[in-house]
Amino acid sequence: MKQQEENVDSENLCIDDILSYYKKSGRHDLVFRKNITPYRVLVSEVMLQQTQVSRVLPKYSEWMKLYPTLTALSRATLTEVLVLWQGLGYQRRAKALLLMAKAHSKLPTSYEGLLKLPGIGTYTASAICAFAYDTFSHPVLETNIRTVLIEYFHLGEEGIHDGLLYDDLTRLEQYPQVKKLGARNFYYAIMDYGAYLKSKKISHNTKSRHHVVQSAYKGSHRELRAKVLFAITHTRELPKDIKDVCLGIVVAELIKEGFIIQKGKKYSIA
Repeated sequence: MKQQEENVDSENLCIDDILSYYKKSGRHDLVFRKNITPYRVLVSEVMLQQTQVSRVLPKYSEWMKLYPTLTALSRATLTEVLVLWQGLGYQRRAKALLLMAKAHSKLPTSYEGLLKLPGIGTYTASAICAFAYDTFSHPVLETNIRTVLIEYFHLGEEGIHDGLLYDDLTRLEQYPQVKKLGARNFYYAIMDYGAYLKSKKISHNTKSRHHVVQSAYKGSHRELRAKVLFAITHTRELPKDIKDVCLGIVVAELIKEGFIIQKGKKYSIA
């Protein structure tokens, strides 16, 4: 009984701190949080995967001017999309967005339906449900939210499984003040509070069993992929091998993935 009371106290404290911070200092002016539609949420969430907000903001605005809807995007070519995407990295995300637009005139409204789309995983599907549809369909879990949950409920633990954190979120979603706020604003709030904690040098991601350290970009496989696609979309000579990364392997990979095609000794975007 005492443990249950302590857990409830911790949960109430967590919610109070999150909501208080959100009211005073939430990132309410982010362009992603205005004129909300399922498509706009989709694009912002895909762009923000492993990419800083400051890098995404100008690209998002440019994208929305050219492709304000799924229908508008469906008329784009892969070359056009890749040129706009340059600078964000992980070009598979851009290709997945284009494939979605060419296959669907509107997005599914259910978590399960969203998971069936190319390039959509657990996080993106849950984020669309929360931010676009304002529903508690599936707990939303990403790096800032992990930090908040570990700070309040799992200090001193290591190798924390996401399943535990999903359970934490499910419990928090049942509180009246959270239900009243709604999924959209609750998850905006907990994300913003997590970003605040990190600004105070509080970060617990290494305690997560799912934490992966991103490799350096310079001299990487990712860098050579980006250089190859840049060269082809701008009709320039292909780059050379870099460090331990072979150009031939990268080119073969891009052909297999449907990014580029080869005709004789020349390459073009598929």
